[in-house]
Amino acid sequence: MPNHQLLDNINHKYLHVINEYRPGLGDEDSHANIVISEFREAQAHYPLFFRKHGETGQFEVISIFGFGKNENLYLTENGWGANYIPLSVQRRPFLIGFQNVQKDGVLQQEPVVFVDMDSPKVVPQGSSDQGTRVFLEMGGQTEYLQNINSILQTLHTGHQQTKAFIDFLVEQDLIESVVIKVTLNDNSNNELNSLYTVNEEKVAGLTGDNLNALHAKGYLQLIHMMQASFANLSELIEKKNATL
Repeated sequence: MPNHQLLDNINHKYLHVINEYRPGLGDEDSHANIVISEFREAQAHYPLFFRKHGETGQFEVISIFGFGKNENLYLTENGWGANYIPLSVQRRPFLIGFQNVQKDGVLQQEPVVFVDMDSPKVVPQGSSDQGTRVFLEMGGQTEYLQNINSILQTLHTGHQQTKAFIDFLVEQDLIESVVIKVTLNDNSNNELNSLYTVNEEKVAGLTGDNLNALHAKGYLQLIHMMQASFANLSELIEKKNATL
């Protein structure tokens, strides 16, 4: 189970994190969430699809890394095998949480940074010769933590922007389910299911205000990026075949 603690420079003064990507550090997931601000970079390396969140049932955008539950075909002993790593992977073991604060007599929620102390990326206490330091000796933030804060802020804003994008597509009934079936070199069959994509025919049939809104919001370009990302399925299949 995760052990999420509110990050501070007193309790975590000597916190070190392994800022690398290799097996055994918790990056084996077969997918990662993507926000629309990173579509351009992500679509060049990974297939992008929608899926429904297991608890909320709401659509989200994910990048696909493998066919099995814990199969990341981009992760090797030599590091991450792509030039772009999704922000939701880069931010580990940190995450955004919220705490209640009083401002001008009004109770509000403010985003704060948590760290998962049970993450394999967290260096055990007393092993300070490993990993990257999070806080400076006098309590200030290291450049590493400043970068993490920037990533978390981008994700926080990006989640809201991505939700607006998805809400528009749902409103226009433009999302449809899809199943990807693949036969590998050993004649085994693999499937990517519970995925969704944009219905191209319905997009092509949009007219008037709906089509203008799609252009004006920049959503048509995002749709094209998702469609272009499907070409990365070939590379994913090649990576899978290489493991057989």
